[in-house]
Amino acid sequence: GCNVGIEIALDRGARYVMLLNNDATLEPGALASLISHMEANPQTGLASPLVTDVTGERVWAAGGKRASREVVCRLGHAGRPVSEVPETPFEAWALVGCALVARRELFERIGLFEESYFAYVEDVDLSRRASAAGWRLEVVPAARVRHRVSASSGGGYTPLRSYLFGRGTALFIRRSATLTQRAGFALAAPAGLLAALVRETFGGNTASVLAKLHGYVDGLLARPVAPRYLRQRDHDSRG
Repeated sequence: GCNVGIEIALDRGARYVMLLNNDATLEPGALASLISHMEANPQTGLASPLVTDVTGERVWAAGGKRASREVVCRLGHAGRPVSEVPETPFEAWALVGCALVARRELFERIGLFEESYFAYVEDVDLSRRASAAGWRLEVVPAARVRHRVSASSGGGYTPLRSYLFGRGTALFIRRSATLTQRAGFALAAPAGLLAALVRETFGGNTASVLAKLHGYVDGLLARPVAPRYLRQRDHDSRG
């Protein structure tokens, strides 16, 4: 879906494209701050605002940092007060697709989102391809976005979210991860699944653990998204 919108924007001559989740809200002046920064810094290919919770008081993500365990990227400054984040723009290992501005030339050089991800980790993949092509990835704290977390996928530890996140992570491991990340995933992912199984058994939510395992397998084998999880989401939304 994002790729369709990006292509339309580029066809209409857009110099920049902003991606904004439907559960995120721009604060006044955010877009102007992002574009102003990119205009002044031509090597910045991707720029992200400071993404906060709905109160605007705590950070949800200030970019992302590389991880080497059962996930490949962790949210920067997550959970910290907004006042603890640097005020000046800074580089990040990856940027989150919740709210992101991309330069036209970046898409022309590296292409659009890799559609095999479908949802989750596709922003990390785009970020790492951009970095490999020589573009800077920067967080611009003067720009703010408030995020109602995981509203699109139902939130929480659900089968849909677990499956998609597990699949996206494993697909990145297969396609792009460093040796350290691959080793960390091989050790931590099984342990994480076992711990989750013990935890969720008492809450009657083992379906989400099995969904994550299914996602890992599908990602490692580069299988397409299993339709049954999307059908379940459609059923839940109608209900």
